[in-house]
Amino acid sequence: MASSTAAVGTSISIRLKNLAIKSIAQRCVEVDSIIQSTGGKELRNALPDLLEHIFGLDSEPGWGLDILCRSTNTHDFDAVRKLLAPEGPLFTLISNLQGDQYISYEFPIRYLPAPTRNIIEEGGIPLFYANKLQYQNYGRPTVVLNAFECYMFHFVYCLVSPAWQKRNPTWNTLTDCLYPCLLDDYLTYFLPLHKDSLPAMPHNISPMRSPMAHSIIGSKSSSNVTPPKTKSRLGLLKSSFTTMPKQHTQGSPVFGQSEAETWRSETLLQILAEFWLNQNPVEVERQLLTGNAMTMIGPSRRARGPFDYLYEHFMPSKNHTRLVRMLIKHVHNFVNTAPHDVLTSSYQTHLVSPLDEFKKSLLPHIIQKKLYAFLRHGFDRWPLDSSFRLMLETWLTYIQPWRYIPSANNNRTKLRRDSDPDTKAVDEIRWHPFVEDNLLFYTVLFQEFLCRVFRMDLTAPINGVMLYRVAKVFSLQNLSTLIRTAERDLCSSLYRSLRLSPTHDLGGSYLSQETNLSLHTQISELERSGFQYSPMFGPAADPTIQAVTDVMKQICQAKTTISTVESSKTKHTKSGLSSLFDMSTWFEDQNKSFGDLSVAEVKKLHGYLEMSIKGLCVLFEIPPIDYQSHGMCSSLYDPTLTLGQASLLGCLSEPGTPDCEETEEGIQLTPLGRYQMMNRMKKFDIGYQGDPALQPIRSFENALLVRLLHQFCLFVNTQFHSEILNLYYREGILGKLFQVYLSPTLTPDKTLTSPISKNVRQQLETPRLNLRFLANYRNLMYLGIVYLFLRFLFGLSPMGYFFFLLFCGLVIGFLRALAQPRQTSHTESDT
Repeated sequence: MASSTAAVGTSISIRLKNLAIKSIAQRCVEVDSIIQSTGGKELRNALPDLLEHIFGLDSEPGWGLDILCRSTNTHDFDAVRKLLAPEGPLFTLISNLQGDQYISYEFPIRYLPAPTRNIIEEGGIPLFYANKLQYQNYGRPTVVLNAFECYMFHFVYCLVSPAWQKRNPTWNTLTDCLYPCLLDDYLTYFLPLHKDSLPAMPHNISPMRSPMAHSIIGSKSSSNVTPPKTKSRLGLLKSSFTTMPKQHTQGSPVFGQSEAETWRSETLLQILAEFWLNQNPVEVERQLLTGNAMTMIGPSRRARGPFDYLYEHFMPSKNHTRLVRMLIKHVHNFVNTAPHDVLTSSYQTHLVSPLDEFKKSLLPHIIQKKLYAFLRHGFDRWPLDSSFRLMLETWLTYIQPWRYIPSANNNRTKLRRDSDPDTKAVDEIRWHPFVEDNLLFYTVLFQEFLCRVFRMDLTAPINGVMLYRVAKVFSLQNLSTLIRTAERDLCSSLYRSLRLSPTHDLGGSYLSQETNLSLHTQISELERSGFQYSPMFGPAADPTIQAVTDVMKQICQAKTTISTVESSKTKHTKSGLSSLFDMSTWFEDQNKSFGDLSVAEVKKLHGYLEMSIKGLCVLFEIPPIDYQSHGMCSSLYDPTLTLGQASLLGCLSEPGTPDCEETEEGIQLTPLGRYQMMNRMKKFDIGYQGDPALQPIRSFENALLVRLLHQFCLFVNTQFHSEILNLYYREGILGKLFQVYLSPTLTPDKTLTSPISKNVRQQLETPRLNLRFLANYRNLMYLGIVYLFLRFLFGLSPMGYFFFLLFCGLVIGFLRALAQPRQTSHTESDT
């Protein structure tokens, strides 16, 4: 019997290895055939190999679930989705294997999130792994899972695996990609929105399970009566502070009726939160600050120093962040299907089903803490580019649960875009507990966002949209009232203590008598030790108000910059006869108003910035004043400046250059400009801005000609300096003609990339003769080609060719002189 079982197992292994040479659809058919034709006892040992072959682990490349799309390969897409469906062949096998409580599988510890792996290596036992760790081989721990947990560990780990992170395909539409569709199938099946009960599961389940939230649910399952006059605050006092989790041994009964109903749903969410949200928790930063590891009871191991954590930094990918947001949306929909506790009498009691109790405890016990760490890390370390919109929308999704309430007739929430207006006010009675339980999500993360705004270029449309989104959400009707009320209730004693000690540290003492217990619990749960809470409203909110004021100034500065560039382009647009000879506009896109933005896009950007100011004013009850009239947004153009000064300031008002001002020493950086450069918010383009005749000889120039022409021009400019000035500023057509040939290096329409001193500017504004362009190999080649062409057609001699060039130069100069306006001297412009 044993030999036959071994032979069957060997044949299954051979068939699994042969899958690599087949197509995806053929693999699905073969796996289905193996499951249908082989008994459960033979397949129990083949399950880990099958999962590694599908999802990719160790040396297995996997089936590429992240790159399989419906639009490119519909047949393979449907075949894999059918095989891995919640009621498909593979889950049928998993359900059969769970019937035997002695079947277990090992999962490598090296694939666990780094914080969890560090705690286990130090001898600690994380609460989620309390019944999953076994110590074998001289105390080396191993993670032991049942069939369902083993599948979910493999499925969820794929997204954060190094292979997928390196490949990182672009998911333009989540519904077109296989992996997001599988996640949606699992969430819809195990967390149904319109069902009174969860899907059925086998009666005999392996005891390998986590006690994360069962202590709360199990303790209430014996008596489903809610005591009167009791306000349940599941988000504030966690189970780890109030009760010890139930430990299930191998011979004890594993589940009660309520636990068995929600076990798979809870396990799925715990695994998703563990692998997707627990890669960079706050505890790691605590260890970096203190050098101590926070562990539970377990065998002693080597103590890890603070430098052991420096290189364990995980940055989520764009696809990772999209799926986290997708998870939060579904969780909100699932939780919002729970009935509301409406008590019309203090003596009224009602029954609470285990499923409804699970919905109420889901967010505070499984999602809240790890999601806060995920968002906190993203706000601190995400690059300053347009991809931060994904992290921002994930945060806004979590703090707006009222947007995700399923309708009674549909199984899905009506799809809403981020730009859809919120016409309904936030229900204060219903959502006050949520805002109070998640106060740090509204206050601390908002303050972190303000810090990012100072490093953002608000003239970029995507940055303007992100600021507008945040201002729009926080200015919703009644939301600011909810935040103020929750902060006032939780920080009432803090305000009193601040009058005596302005430097009161909320993170310094764990359960101080003078600070509210609820706020201390939230901070100790979500933030690192030593964290000092800064109120968002109230008498102690001066830093936040100052930051908001600075953001408004930055918004006005961005609006002024855009308007300045638009007006400068309008002023430089020529008309009449001069427009016929203006070749600079031939290759310009006249539809662009600011950089690469069209007129319509610039108008939208102005609207976003304006609405952002109004939203911040509504949120902090700031009177809507005219910021330009109060000096908060000063224009870069001053009518008292001369033409040359105004043009220089206009050239330095590009969106990527720091802020400058005109002084007696010339154009210099303002304090805002120095701040922008020190923080690498803006910078000047590095380039040569002196006399073009003095720049180093380049590879496309003839060195001998450059030196000879420079000596000739230097002799002419020195010996005939006064004559050149008189001819340049002479009245009539002759003066305009000399302005064409003797133009200064720095003209009013010259674009500067960095400030210059006053003395250098005066030297560059002096008209001079410059013939260096004749030493350019390209120009010499053009002149040679024209000479050969005329020589071949007309037999033109070198002397005749010289007079021909002289005649052409005079004609072109005469036409340009007629087209361009006359330049005035500085004395004339000053008078």
